[in-house]
Amino acid sequence: MNYHYIINNLPLMIIEQWKARTNMHHLLLLIFCAHLMFAIALEECKSSGDDGVCRDKCLNAEEFKSKVACFGDDETILPTLRGTIDNLISQDDINILVDSLPMSDFVESKGYDANNNRDGRAYNSPIAYAGIGLQELKLSQEDRYNKLLEIREKVRLATELSLGLCPQTLLIDFTTVSQKTEGGAHRAHADNCLHYFDEKTQKATCDSTQTHPYPNRVAASILYLNSQTADSGNFLDGEFYFANQSNGEVDETIPVQTGKMIYFTSGVENLHGAMAVRERQGGDASKPPRRLALAMWYVTDKELEEYVPPFQESSKESSSPLSNTQTTVKPRKYDPNDPDAPKELFTIPIPNNIDISAMLQSVGAHLVSPKKKNNGSWKVNKYGQDTLHVLFTRDNSAMFSVEFGVSLDVELDYTDSSIVVERHTDGRKPASLQYMLQESIMLHSVLDAILLITTESIDEEKEQKYYFDSQVEMARSTLIARQA
Repeated sequence: MNYHYIINNLPLMIIEQWKARTNMHHLLLLIFCAHLMFAIALEECKSSGDDGVCRDKCLNAEEFKSKVACFGDDETILPTLRGTIDNLISQDDINILVDSLPMSDFVESKGYDANNNRDGRAYNSPIAYAGIGLQELKLSQEDRYNKLLEIREKVRLATELSLGLCPQTLLIDFTTVSQKTEGGAHRAHADNCLHYFDEKTQKATCDSTQTHPYPNRVAASILYLNSQTADSGNFLDGEFYFANQSNGEVDETIPVQTGKMIYFTSGVENLHGAMAVRERQGGDASKPPRRLALAMWYVTDKELEEYVPPFQESSKESSSPLSNTQTTVKPRKYDPNDPDAPKELFTIPIPNNIDISAMLQSVGAHLVSPKKKNNGSWKVNKYGQDTLHVLFTRDNSAMFSVEFGVSLDVELDYTDSSIVVERHTDGRKPASLQYMLQESIMLHSVLDAILLITTESIDEEKEQKYYFDSQVEMARSTLIARQA
């Protein structure tokens, strides 16, 4: 940081504001910034770590937020609010994380709703973007999950130190491995407010009339996990960029290099986005282009810190009472201690003589049938081998999942596995009323399909049929909208 420049110029800026007396808020802010910068610049370092960072000159959460607030009146501090680090993570460690991570494991994302933006140049939803988070990766390979947690902490620590913060000031709000495929792009945006470009100041400004879903985020980091080469990501472009404060146009691009990390504060001082991913001509035609990155957002409020679930075995073998075959039965996915866990809506037992894979295909086909009303409001994706994700595209406020082959909590003579239906939100705002009503209608359709399949499979077993029919009806009774 050029402290001498700041010390020399802030007094002049304060005098100019005092003479004008047109904006007392700016005057007071400048005086505060001057005090803050003098304190930082004049304090002697008494304790340095192995990395050379001065520990007794670090900023706590409130000091950090105050420093960022100074940007509006002193843009010279911008270089201290963002930067890059090359080769933060080794290629070997990254390989453990991303090798054999298929495209189908990623969950498509549309970002958050910003349809009321007053400025057409401001935030819009990302294109061709998908992600996979801790909840999904905890069910993959144990060495991969452990490596993710190790890399995650290295990135958090590097971000914290690079921004001059005291240890444990930054807490992780959300972690995701992001995947941008061909055409994947993101328009310039801030991470903690919806912005517009003020005609008077000619600068990006937070829109106080709009509510951002994550206003408490203070910083973020992006770690490139692959490169553009044919043997890696097999793509062109896709660079992260910082945008111009005046118009949102690309100002500085950060080359895609495996292991390179970008860190930055979350406000309008660091508008950022991603260039569109393009297909590499002459590359491996069997390998679709995709740019992978580890994206992390940070807060300082302990209550908002991301829950880290323990690794969980993904399946177990179980004998079927109705046949001599072995069936794969999965345990519950979500830790009951997880505050951000999805809300379980209902569980339906599956007779052991039903082919779970065929049942998933039948339910999925039923949900996307052209004959269904409001079909255009929903998007159905298959996630992994045994789950359907059903997203409400009208407002993206929530989605529900239908997971097949989950082990039951109790022992039954007829079955040891089930279908579990859960509602997913971002954990900070509830699903919209419109979503709730439409969800009920869709779930009645899911139950119709399940009832049809189970009835056909156990038609001769009256006792079993009565039991499974009653389970379906119990599930129906929990829905807020009646069956059509």
